[in-house]
Amino acid sequence: MVVFAGWSAGGVISFAWRRYSVFKPGNFCRVFFRNRMESDPPRNTVVKRGKEPGWPEKVCNNIVMKQEQRGWGVNMALIKTRLKLKQWYMDLGIRNKILLLNFSVIILIALIIGVFSYLIYAENIIQKISAVNLRDTRQVKNNLETLQQEIYELSTYLCLWDQIQAVLNQDDLSGIGLNEINKAMSPLSGFLAFKEAISFISIYGENGLMYYTSKDGSAGIGTLDSIKEDPIYREAVAQKGGPLWVTLNGNHPAFIRNNRNPKIAMFRSLLNMDTLEPQGFLMICINLAFLEDLCRKNIDYPESAILLINENQEMITAVSAGNTNLERQETVDMLLPFLGAPEGERILELNGDQLLLTYSTLTPNNWKVVYLVPTRIVLQPVKTILLVTTIVIMLCLAIGFVLSIWTSALVTKPINKLLSSMQRVKAGNFKEKVDFIYRDEIGRLGAQYNAMIDHIHRLINRVFKLQLKQKEAELRALQAQINPHFLYNTLDTIYWKAQKAGEEEISEMIYALAGLFRLTLNRGEDFITVDNEKKLIEHYILLQKKRFNDKLTYEIDFEAKILNYRIPKLILQPFVENAVIHGAENKEGATLIGVRGYYRAEKLHFSIEDNGVGIEPAVLTALRQGQFSNEKTEYGGFAIHNVKERLDLYYPGCYQLTINSQLGEGTQVQIVIPAGEKGVMACTN
Repeated sequence: MVVFAGWSAGGVISFAWRRYSVFKPGNFCRVFFRNRMESDPPRNTVVKRGKEPGWPEKVCNNIVMKQEQRGWGVNMALIKTRLKLKQWYMDLGIRNKILLLNFSVIILIALIIGVFSYLIYAENIIQKISAVNLRDTRQVKNNLETLQQEIYELSTYLCLWDQIQAVLNQDDLSGIGLNEINKAMSPLSGFLAFKEAISFISIYGENGLMYYTSKDGSAGIGTLDSIKEDPIYREAVAQKGGPLWVTLNGNHPAFIRNNRNPKIAMFRSLLNMDTLEPQGFLMICINLAFLEDLCRKNIDYPESAILLINENQEMITAVSAGNTNLERQETVDMLLPFLGAPEGERILELNGDQLLLTYSTLTPNNWKVVYLVPTRIVLQPVKTILLVTTIVIMLCLAIGFVLSIWTSALVTKPINKLLSSMQRVKAGNFKEKVDFIYRDEIGRLGAQYNAMIDHIHRLINRVFKLQLKQKEAELRALQAQINPHFLYNTLDTIYWKAQKAGEEEISEMIYALAGLFRLTLNRGEDFITVDNEKKLIEHYILLQKKRFNDKLTYEIDFEAKILNYRIPKLILQPFVENAVIHGAENKEGATLIGVRGYYRAEKLHFSIEDNGVGIEPAVLTALRQGQFSNEKTEYGGFAIHNVKERLDLYYPGCYQLTINSQLGEGTQVQIVIPAGEKGVMACTN
């Protein structure tokens, strides 16, 4: 941020200086020359004298010719760009030139002051916060070192306790009563009671002694044989009486079989005072929550975190203030290259967030305390400078704006009014009009503009009505292709002949087919009740089930509450047909089709699901993007396209059509439309 701000200020000054210099005849082309590179255009591509009018071009041509004689190269694209910028500036009106000059000077001065103030103040803030954070990490480190030293001294006291040594020196514990053992181990309970940090202590003896005491509900220890098989035991013995610190996050079969809380355990082998040979094993545990409290007290900023890392570069625990994503082992792995020294501070970028890092190392076991604070948090006070700078800029701009625009307001006001009206018309408000008092050129322009908007509005309404009538005519033309009365009479005759002949299955199919046609035509009406759409689907699936037998099963479940609502007809059946065609026809096993409808939050929800072969990803993407098939099948991509067009027509902007599919697993279609009683659409968007 600091580097970027400094670069920005330098860039503004450099640009202003070059911009001013370029308009002087003697300096016009001087800034564009450089040593010739391989990418430079050939020398015969220089601007020829007299090709374009104006002194800048002539001056540039003369200087180019001189530089060519000296063996220099020239960037023609840059020269042309500068010429265009000059032409643009000279074409501006007087009002715009004054505004541009005043605004540029005001912004430049305010920007320079604001940038330098920001840089200086931000640097001071970072230094102060770094010092405070480093002090906090040292405080946490000192507290942890003190705690570890206390635990170590306590373990030494227990190792030298005469009564404990006497029990451990016994070859056979059968000669010692339980009361004597409890009496000898009484210091363990005493330390547990008076030391807040300690939550669990256990002692194991080579003679078979197993004793533990706990104050957090943790219980259960393993045998000495199971402990000796654990790598922790071998590592502790290798310390030759020195401490070994290990994290116990859960149950451990050898040390704590029922661990109620994550712990930090210090392991230490007990030595015989005469022979210095191992005669037992001691474990003292601290709940991680106690260490977390020590760290949490030193977090001063939101979204900050303190991490505790052991000598194996593994995170022991982490605490944070607010929602952060830093309490992870991945964070530790990314920080390791920056933690080489015993302590330090620096700014780094982690997961797209700039952080202030301070850390310190514990002397006994090389644990590290790492404190991470987002720089955007510590730099929040710097926003005051930015706010003040912004206010100053706005005030200066306001004063300059008023002084500069006062004499030209009579001209610019109606033009701005016309532009604002154009923006509202662009957003779709074709009832927008402008009203100019004067009858000059701008007034006549406004009158012609109003007439044009009225004409466009009439044309749009006419086209919309024509499209609506065309859609209705196409649907009615499709329905009119079949004579309903002839069709019903014919199917009725076939039905009764089948009944008379005892062909129950045929009569059932004829009845379903007649119902399917009747509900499809729907007396020429565009809307149908949900109940009739459900019956239409049932008739269709019944006919298909006669074809596929056990290969096709279905479940239809509609809430009774929605059956009397009216919806556009044939918005569900095409998807059911697709499920049959792309499911039962192409799948080897049985296909299950589920059709459901329910009412939620003043909307009708419909879903059509199947466990068929699914849709190819490319085809599914095309369907979602509206690239429907042009194949004129009754219910293919064209049918889905027809459904979407009618939903767009009846529920513009307030419906949902979702198609999800997994190749080889099936397809799910969801339709959500506003609920309208008896055909009255409730589309409010």
